[in-house]
Amino acid sequence: MNFSDLARKAAKGSGPLSYGAAVHPEDLIRFSLAYGADGADEIERLCKQHGWHEDGLLADGTRVAPLARWAAACIAYGRGGAASLRHLLADRTIATFAIAVLSEVRTESSVTVLLDYCTSTTALSDEPDDPFWRALGALNGLMSFDDGLVPSQEQQKKLQYLVIRTFSNARTAYQQTLCLCALRGAPIEGSLEWAKAQAVTDPGAMRAKSAAIKSLRHRLSEAYMPPSAEEKRQIRRQRALNA
Repeated sequence: MNFSDLARKAAKGSGPLSYGAAVHPEDLIRFSLAYGADGADEIERLCKQHGWHEDGLLADGTRVAPLARWAAACIAYGRGGAASLRHLLADRTIATFAIAVLSEVRTESSVTVLLDYCTSTTALSDEPDDPFWRALGALNGLMSFDDGLVPSQEQQKKLQYLVIRTFSNARTAYQQTLCLCALRGAPIEGSLEWAKAQAVTDPGAMRAKSAAIKSLRHRLSEAYMPPSAEEKRQIRRQRALNA
């Protein structure tokens, strides 16, 4: 998507352009990733021109995409990279938008920001949309799959610490499941033994435990070879087909 394409989508539609017209959050994320600071300037211009909403719930009860908040996260990333999203994570009204952008960046820097956030804060709610759980879910998506990033040893140790700490305080089956899934991204000493030792009774958590043990055992094997770039593309393609 080029600059003209985004501007055209922002001006398209029969409804109020402040609702975003034909622009979707994914468009803004891809645009900021592709065009950096110039893309951020264009997103900011369109946001101001069309008066995109910050609150997704209008006074009359209508729900719209809070594109102004998506724009703020994408603008920050475009101008300063993953590190520039740190300050947005401190604001719960926009933290989940920053996390969504970081989950699409798929770099070591985005993993670092998410890990630092999770290890320096705690969840304020058991709801899955709490920023903490969203951030841990993003780490799971970035680090735990065969086609994901290959994190540094330091990042794997931080993830292992985070998972063990979080699991010990988990109050729902969802939280236990997410922790066990995320642990797959830390195939280091102690992870496999810890996963085996956890007693879970929820069917979903039990499946997550089995999957974690299988993945960790596979990755810790001396014969393990990380998939090539082409193999990663094939894995992503198959996942998309199964989605």
